[in-house]
Amino acid sequence: MDKLTLLLFVLVHWNATHIQVHLTAACTDIFRPLTGLYDYCYWMITTFQNSTDSSKLCAKDGGTLAWVNSAEAQAFVEKTFTGTLTAGSMFYIGVQDPVSEEYYTYTGERQYYFNWDAVYSPITDWHCVMINYDSFKWREVKCLFPKLALCSKTILREYLSSYFDRVLVGKALTGYEASVLENLSFIRCAFACQMNVRCKSINHDVTSRRCTINSETAETYPSNVAIAPTVSYYTVFI
Repeated sequence: MDKLTLLLFVLVHWNATHIQVHLTAACTDIFRPLTGLYDYCYWMITTFQNSTDSSKLCAKDGGTLAWVNSAEAQAFVEKTFTGTLTAGSMFYIGVQDPVSEEYYTYTGERQYYFNWDAVYSPITDWHCVMINYDSFKWREVKCLFPKLALCSKTILREYLSSYFDRVLVGKALTGYEASVLENLSFIRCAFACQMNVRCKSINHDVTSRRCTINSETAETYPSNVAIAPTVSYYTVFI
């Protein structure tokens, strides 16, 4: 068995074991993004409370108000929860703008993805975000209004976290490209890094699927880190 075949076998084995363990948890379903070090467990709180109390209820089960930071995550939420609530329902998600029109997740990441209702404009002094169940479009809302709530929590992908040490979401290291590969999934980008002796970090674009293998790290060259909304940066664990 060659090195790449062995690596594929190990990752698939870890992945299957990982899913079997966590699908037994109190989650509606598991979201497995095409990129990143985490899977996401989602569940709905079907009682009405303000955003602060909703966040506390999510925290009791180890989560936060839900991470919906990509079109992929949005599509998963729609597919998973369609047909589960009554018409007209609205629920909080984990997006807020504590600084006017600068949006962040409840896990502290900058929010770059949005699914605003086309007939709606954000309101300056409304700082929380909800999803309208009838359309799954987003609207801002006063945080004190009682709503349902969608929660999520991260599940570490152990087979990748043992290889990558640091993640920068929405950023990329520039100027140290050892190789650029097109149309690769995140997993295959990780494989390519492991096969390249010069690889110290990678940038992966979830939209274009471009994989950039870097010969240096963001820690060594922080001034070369650029904002890149659809990209995530990963430092190789050494």
